[in-house]
Amino acid sequence: MNSDRIMLSRVADSLFWMSRYLERAEHASRLLDVYLNFMLEASDEVSERRLRDLQTMLLSEDVQDCAFDECLRLLTFSENHAASIIYNITQARENARNVREQISSEMWMEINKLYLYIKNDEVARDWATAPHDFFIEVRERSHLFQGVTDATMMHNQGWHFIQIGRFLERSLNLLQLLQVQFADKSIIAAGLTIPEQYFNLVAILKSVTAFEAYCKVYNPNPQVHHILDFLLFNEEFPRSLRFCVERIRVSLNVLNEITQRRQTTRLGRTVGRLASMLRYDEISDVQTLAVYLEGIKQQIGDCYDMLYESYINYSIESELRA
Repeated sequence: MNSDRIMLSRVADSLFWMSRYLERAEHASRLLDVYLNFMLEASDEVSERRLRDLQTMLLSEDVQDCAFDECLRLLTFSENHAASIIYNITQARENARNVREQISSEMWMEINKLYLYIKNDEVARDWATAPHDFFIEVRERSHLFQGVTDATMMHNQGWHFIQIGRFLERSLNLLQLLQVQFADKSIIAAGLTIPEQYFNLVAILKSVTAFEAYCKVYNPNPQVHHILDFLLFNEEFPRSLRFCVERIRVSLNVLNEITQRRQTTRLGRTVGRLASMLRYDEISDVQTLAVYLEGIKQQIGDCYDMLYESYINYSIESELRA
């Protein structure tokens, strides 16, 4: 048995989850910031509905009974809440520490600086008066870490596991957002007849940094079918589902070529079929959006299971046969 491959399984797991946790924290900071701004002048009824949507998008229904300010603080600073920003950054740093010798010094410094920033008592005290500045800082430092990773780390197996973790998490976050926001069929059928719906659609785009990119393809007057087409099928926007799945496919192909493992054949076929479907589908082909999104989420879940079976939790017998 190749001992290097056994080491890779532990390293790959930490790099994969380091990337996922950081992507999750960055996504949470953006959602909280967007919905904080859109709820400032909303009515109590609208604010309550948006708060429920926000909690569902972040999979944090267990804090649904708390007031908005309390919920916002919990989802930012609770060290025990799996959806909070500080929890996910702490987990990302811990995974980076486990593979300190595999990542560059610059990567470690950036993720450590981000961790120290959110743990600073003064930052936590100032957050109540300027939460927007805090959320921007988290996003910018997360983006800086991603840039430093691409610029300073060898683009080897470890780097590809980071890519897969980032784009798999990004895909699932997008699917969860779309499932929540378009669960109400009346929203899909209705036109832009009231300001609330316009702001809802703008919030969806801004939640994935897509508003400016969307306007370059369409126009500043968002339409539901255009939003769905853009976020699901656009090949150039880095947060579209098609873009994310394609990046996962590319990295998996590279890993398969490097490791030459027979167990990855089914994984490659599954990701390839999903990438092909997103390449040729159009929003007009989607009969029932909820079913379509749930089907994609299931396929991505299957890819995650097969990824772990192939590279992380593979059996000794399968390794001996490889």
